[in-house]
This record gives sequence, C-alpha cells and structure tokens, in this order.
Amino acid sequence: MTKKNERYYQAFLQHNHISRRGLLRGVFNAGQKAQQQISSEVYQRQATRPPQAVAEPLFLKFCNGCGDCVSACPYGLIRLQNQKALLEIDFCSCDLCGKCTETCQTGALHHEVRSDTELRPHFSHLCLRQKGRSCTLCETSCATNAISFDRASQKIILDTESCNGCGECKISCPSHYIELKLKPSSVLT
Repeated sequence: MTKKNERYYQAFLQHNHISRRGLLRGVFNAGQKAQQQISSEVYQRQATRPPQAVAEPLFLKFCNGCGDCVSACPYGLIRLQNQKALLEIDFCSCDLCGKCTETCQTGALHHEVRSDTELRPHFSHLCLRQKGRSCTLCETSCATNAISFDRASQKIILDTESCNGCGECKISCPSHYIELKLKPSSVLT
C-alpha cells in the first residue's frame, strides 16, 4: 500500500482539475443530501407514551426512568419498561389531568405538547352497533364527540383529529370490542 503524501495529491489535482465552484458545489450538494436524508427519516412511537410526551427521539433521550410520572398518575396507568415511561389503558381511562407532566423534571413530558396519548380506538367487526344492535356506549362516553355512527354504511366513524386517546370508549364497551392502537400518523419527520 502506497502512502499518499503531498506529491500524490499535487499530481492528482494536476490531472483532475477541480474548480473552486465545483468544490463548493460538491460540498453544498453533499450537505443538502445529508439534510434531505435526515429530514426524510421517520420516527414512529415504539410504545404508548403518557399524554404530552415530546417527539419520540426526544422522549427516548430525555426520559431517564426516574418514575416521577408513575407515582404522580392518580389511576396507576403509567409504568416503567426498559427505563422509559409507558402508558397502559386497560382497566381505567386517562382523564389527561396533566399530573404526570407537572412532575416530569427531565422534559420528556412537556405542558406545551397537545394533551394526547396518540392512541386511537379500533372497532372490532363484532361491534354490536355495527351488527345492527342499539348500543351507543362508546359514542356517549366520548367527551370529544370523536365517535359517530354512519347509518348508511352501518360503520362507526372516528374523527382522529378530535380524539385525544383517553380510552374512555374502550373502558365503556362491555363486550371488549374496542382496542387502542398507536395512531398511524404519530410519525414525525
């Protein structure tokens, strides 16, 4: 292997002329490509987070697993998994009270972030209302009126922008035909 010294590079530049404009263009194009690659990377939530959780990359960086949000939640819906806060709406809905955010000292939960769990209900095909029965429990329990029923198609319609992911619909369904899943658009670019 030949050691590349100053003479090598002088000889290379004599045979391959690079103008200043070409050099700068190459540097700037490389910078633009890197910026495009960074801005096109998609960060999707890997787990359910407490309300007012910052963007996923920041959350993973800031949350240190201190457990302050766990002890602050009046309903016991937050637990730690792999030293990160995790929201579980299984037996009680989240009233988005903000107590977890108030106690967070790291900035992983922030009061300026919309109070939303990023969870959205998915209705089973076995849903009584969609089968022609007269059940309206999920609709009436929804405080944001995000759930409605289309009589023509016999389908439940969810306004994903109005929904805040509290889980009240899931808890109110006596047949357990509602599952909460991460909102597909909870992707950050």
